[in-house]
Amino acid sequence: MSSETGKTPEAQQEQQKDVAPVCPACGAEARRPDAHFCSTCGRSLEEHYRPADALRASYHLHRPGSGRTGSGSDNRTTRPDTPGSKKRPMSTMLPDVNRNGASTTALAFTTYALVPFLGILFVPGAVFIGVAGLFYSYRAPHKGGRRASLASVFFGFVILGVQLLLWWIIINVPEWSNPGTGGF
Repeated sequence: MSSETGKTPEAQQEQQKDVAPVCPACGAEARRPDAHFCSTCGRSLEEHYRPADALRASYHLHRPGSGRTGSGSDNRTTRPDTPGSKKRPMSTMLPDVNRNGASTTALAFTTYALVPFLGILFVPGAVFIGVAGLFYSYRAPHKGGRRASLASVFFGFVILGVQLLLWWIIINVPEWSNPGTGGF
């Protein structure tokens, strides 16, 4: 009988068999006590830790002390318990996910409108679909996309002005290059 735990060595070995192993690479706990491979990173649980495991495990964010555990819970989304306070979500600097299809399409049109000269073909789509996304964001505010729609409409008009300036320059270059026509 062990003096520290009060259990026999056989009982300690039996208890260790019931405990799920921990992956040496990513730190995730195995789902079953008799597992041979990690369900998170696929690494063999019988092998020892190798230096490349830290890099491989960083993609899964399951290293001990990274804020996540192998069971899938995310400890970073709640603040630690303090006496007399409730758990509340932490604010993040990342914007909300935009699920408004019209506003994401308008952003794509705005991006394509940045191409010099040919981009003028995409400016009307950026503006009109941006307005449609703006109306849709008021009908379904849980989808988001209001800022993206406003940005695509605003930048659509700005890009339209720049594109018209480019076209005006390219049309007037032949006149400016002939000295006898009264150009510059």
